[in-house]
Formats: sequence, structure tokens, C-alpha cells
Amino acid sequence: MQPEMIARTTPQQPSNAHDIDDTWYLTVDAPASLPTLIVFPHAGAGAAAYWQLAHAMRDLARTRIVRLPGRESRAQERRFTDIRPLVRALAPSLRPHLSSNCVFYGHSMGALIAFETARLFSLAYNLPPRHLIVSGMEAPQDSPAGQARHLLTDNELWHVVGEMGGVPPEIMADDSMRRLLLPSLRADFEVTDTYTFRAMPLLSCPISAYAGHQDPELPAAAMAGWGANTTGAFTHQAMPGNHFFNLDDQSGFIQELRGHLTS
Repeated sequence: MQPEMIARTTPQQPSNAHDIDDTWYLTVDAPASLPTLIVFPHAGAGAAAYWQLAHAMRDLARTRIVRLPGRESRAQERRFTDIRPLVRALAPSLRPHLSSNCVFYGHSMGALIAFETARLFSLAYNLPPRHLIVSGMEAPQDSPAGQARHLLTDNELWHVVGEMGGVPPEIMADDSMRRLLLPSLRADFEVTDTYTFRAMPLLSCPISAYAGHQDPELPAAAMAGWGANTTGAFTHQAMPGNHFFNLDDQSGFIQELRGHLTS
């Protein structure tokens, strides 16, 4: 299971955003004729971490970035620690936004949530996404069992986060940021640590999987297993960058995502 990092999890939310259509989303609005893009962030991240990515899609998609309980405007809400109750809780708020012209994108932990959400809507509503795009996470059936990062002490867990790289030194040294971020990180790590794959009917939508060339925890070849989860087309590609290549303007991932929205 790909470890998560907290880089880019605490940017300021733009004051001119179209804000939240309900508690579950940060929305970048666009004409109703455009596709809907649902973005599922990585562990520890709030919706605002993906604002720049969503803003880059504003001429091509109506983007809704999932905001999980326990962060940002939902800081006082109880965090989920199990992926299936999380997906079931998300589903009622997501259903009104779905159509046959909807694309799911998830990074790392978000890739697993996007996948399980796609399976739920395929089976319960016969409404799979038009395309499932995932990055920074090995295929669900390949996720190793028995990880226990969520059981580490605060000091140990914070040290692990620091060792993952990409965390600004000022955040690592700030006790108030540590107190703010650790509860969500711990809960999200439990979501991925305890994830177990269940065999279900395959998705019918295309899946595209991406990895960073320099991601030390996830060889690009590990993304190939995602193809076993669909009867549709499958592509996988390595991009320049580390685990957070998807948020790096220089990696080319933004252009890849834009291409999927126009195809």
C-alpha cells in the first residue's frame, strides 16, 4: 500500500471559489453541458489541496473535489477509518451529480476511494463513470495486508510522515500543525492499512493509471494491475516526478487529465 504524504494538504482555499455546494465538496463550476469531474484527494489532504488542479480544468469540466469529514470546514466531524462505510456515506451526496458524462479521478488513498465508489454506482445504479483515472496507488487486488501505520505513536507517525519527503520543514517543526494534521493522517492511514479487496463484477469503463518515475515507494510497473478490474480499455503511464507528480505543473499530468476530459 502506498504511504501517503502531507505535502500540499494545507493551501489556502481561494476566496473567489464557488465554494461548497454541500458539505462534501469544493466545487469549481462550469456550464452544465461539460463533463463532471469528481476528484478524490490523497490521505491527510483537504479539498483545497486540489484547487489548482481543478481550476486548470475549469474550461473542460464541472469539478467537485471530495472533502472528507475531519478536515477544513468539517474539522469537528468524526473521521472515517473504513473505506466501505465512507463510500456508503458519500454516495447520497454524489448521486445527484452523476450522469453518463462523469469522470472519476483519485490519487493514492483517493484512488481506492474512487475505485470503490465506481463499483458501488455501477452495481447499485448501473451508472459507472465514463472513465476512472487513478494515480500513485497499486491495484486494489495487490494491496498488501497487515500494515499498521495507524497504530504508531504520535512521534513515530510524525517521523514516518517526515521520512516520506515533500513536507515543508516549517510544517514538520510546527507543533500546532502536527496536532492539526495527525488525527486525519492517522484515520486515513487506517483506511488504507485495513483495506481488503473483494471480488466483484468488473467495471466496464476505461481505466487509466499513472505513477511518478521517481516515486520511491511505488514502481511504475505496479500500476499495471489496475487493468484487471475492467472489461474496458486500460492504459498506464509513468510521469516525471515523485509521489506528488500529479500536483506538479511540470510533470505533464494536467495535460493528460485534460486529454481524458476531451476524448
